[in-house]
Amino acid sequence: MKLLWRNLLRHKLRTILTVVGLAVALFLFCFLETVLQAFHVGVNMADASRLIAMHKESITLTMPQSYRTLIQQVEGIKGVSYMTWFGGLFSEKTGAGELNEQFFGQFAVDFDTFLPIYPEIEMKPDEFKDLMKDQSGCVLGDKIAARLDKHVGDRIRLRSTIWPRPGENGEFWEFTVRAIYTSSSPNYDRTNMFFHYKYLDEGRQFGKGTVGIFTIGIDNPNRIKEISEAVDERFKNSPYETRTMTEKAFNMQFVSMMGNLELLLRSVGSAVILTMLLISANTMMMSGRERTREIGILKSIGFSDGYLFRLLIGEALLIAGLGALIGVGGSWVLVNHFHFNPKPDFFPVFIMPSAAAFVALLIAAVTGFLSGLVPAYSAARMDATEALRSV
Repeated sequence: MKLLWRNLLRHKLRTILTVVGLAVALFLFCFLETVLQAFHVGVNMADASRLIAMHKESITLTMPQSYRTLIQQVEGIKGVSYMTWFGGLFSEKTGAGELNEQFFGQFAVDFDTFLPIYPEIEMKPDEFKDLMKDQSGCVLGDKIAARLDKHVGDRIRLRSTIWPRPGENGEFWEFTVRAIYTSSSPNYDRTNMFFHYKYLDEGRQFGKGTVGIFTIGIDNPNRIKEISEAVDERFKNSPYETRTMTEKAFNMQFVSMMGNLELLLRSVGSAVILTMLLISANTMMMSGRERTREIGILKSIGFSDGYLFRLLIGEALLIAGLGALIGVGGSWVLVNHFHFNPKPDFFPVFIMPSAAAFVALLIAAVTGFLSGLVPAYSAARMDATEALRSV
């Protein structure tokens, strides 16, 4: 082990630059995987026991609220609720006089039927009671509440881009924060706002009595196809035909709108890995060529071919390991410990997955082994006499 460290410190600058290069490459790999995970947060938070029924033609079209009773009659369904996208823009001046504008998810829901289908949403009992008593009350996720600097009892004003109210200032809607929700699930989005559907329906100028989507809780996830077809068949040839799918499939629609991000990010990640391999291989090849005479001396005094093979492989693995420790560890600490999020309004959940760290460490180990394989094999096969003759 002492000989291994002395060999690494023979050219300190080169070793340091190689370790830094590997660390940067692995850091970028882990960060790209985290971004990819963040894009799929809606997919990851989907529950197999939930279905979504939307208008057959487009998510932007609404359906009659009365459909809820008809959907509830389908066998295998244990609960039906509904929600409508509000599309409001938060705009408020801070204490420093700066304009704080935030865009986040806001949904009008029926809390009595909505919360039983989404047990991930957790609220304090007293706050929930206050929320149910106030028609203009709303509940904020703890993350968006922190971004807006809002607390229970504060007022919040939104400018709706979809649902105007009657009157001169009809584009503005006011709410009172009655509750802050959290979630024990790390993948659940805590940047949304939910408020009473009745408040929206009574105040908007058009679209009264309609909803955006129906959320459906089912008894048996194995009957997804059967139940989905039964719901759609019930409204076939009606003015508002439905398309029912799993919550995961519904959320995947929004990811697919942005193109094949997985292919793009994985392509960049592959380029990073290839660069990392070339950096490590170049260092080990240079190290092996420079030590030809030294290898000959070691062989002449009794060091075995197997020992020299393991020595050079060990050097490559140690360099890769140091790079992995800095790169993967740095990414983990930055994202999961310090909660760094490059775009909190775009990535509601930004957590580095454990799988990304495991894959990065595996890549580092494979890269170290492959980069050291050729010089290690050459050293093991090298003739001691020929090695001593080299200049």
